[in-house]
Amino acid sequence: MKKIFIILIIMMIGISGVFAQVDFADMQDSFAAFSDDVSTSLPFASTIGLNWSDATVRNFPHFGVGITTGAVMIPADAFTDLASVMGFDLPTEITDASMGVPLPGYTIEGRIGGLFLPFDIGVKFGFIPTDMMADLPVAVDYTLAGFDIRTPILKQKLLLPSISLGVGYNYLKSGIGTELSTGVGQAIDISDVFGNSAGTDVLTFTDPNARFEMETNVIDVKLQVSKSLLIFTPYVGAGYAYGWSTAGGGVTGSVLYNDTDITAAEIAAIEAAFDAADGYDSPDLSSDGFLVSSESDGGSFRAYGGISVNLFILKLDLNAMYNLSTQSLGASANVRLAF
Repeated sequence: MKKIFIILIIMMIGISGVFAQVDFADMQDSFAAFSDDVSTSLPFASTIGLNWSDATVRNFPHFGVGITTGAVMIPADAFTDLASVMGFDLPTEITDASMGVPLPGYTIEGRIGGLFLPFDIGVKFGFIPTDMMADLPVAVDYTLAGFDIRTPILKQKLLLPSISLGVGYNYLKSGIGTELSTGVGQAIDISDVFGNSAGTDVLTFTDPNARFEMETNVIDVKLQVSKSLLIFTPYVGAGYAYGWSTAGGGVTGSVLYNDTDITAAEIAAIEAAFDAADGYDSPDLSSDGFLVSSESDGGSFRAYGGISVNLFILKLDLNAMYNLSTQSLGASANVRLAF
């Protein structure tokens, strides 16, 4: 699991070179575009987990517990376009990534049959323990949580497969920060917010770090078909995930305002200027950083399928997914005990 997150960090945050002075309007537009780009990918990423092979819905006391790990691809354009405006030099792993940038995920999960009525409930949760990333020169946080409820449409009989319909909720939050090169111009020009000429009002940063943040709340619906054949269970499914997403980032580090340490009064004045100005979203500003975020809603259809090997109560499951909206792929592996 740790290797998967290291790959993500290398590819997403292998930033080199210069963070030049950036106009705030350009910065705001770039993160708005970034949010739009990932709004159809984040709901897709949140669907990792609880895609168990068997579409048969069983009542209590049937239950299962397991772990899923995998990744989905986010189109590389989301990162290259943002880097161009922000002045980042991205590694070739991103600029040449025809399949996209991998966003990994993992969950610990369980499913239990319902009482009386034919349904079951699944829950999942994943996060990154602090000590897992302790030896890496970056700050990483990751949380994925969700649940679903399934009901049977058709129960397997002889030549007939099992078919189930599920609806659920997922929450995904991911953030990555890395140190920028020092000795170069890490600065954001906010002069236009005050109606001043360029270069009049500039925020600069000492010991700066780049920061990317992504968050989404997702409603997910999926229809799944499976057929048990001896020790194998092949399955296919289709789903639609709609998310209310926020994505953004900026620079963290000690903030200077026109080359002196920023004060609380100056922060208040800058916040008031943003509130009064037309066409600007208020950033998250403090003496420790300057972050911009943008909201974007969107959904995507996906197709998925795979096969499990069933060794008594032990199930080994491989899954592949395809996002029809972004034409990107995902894959996961699950191991569980099911009774």
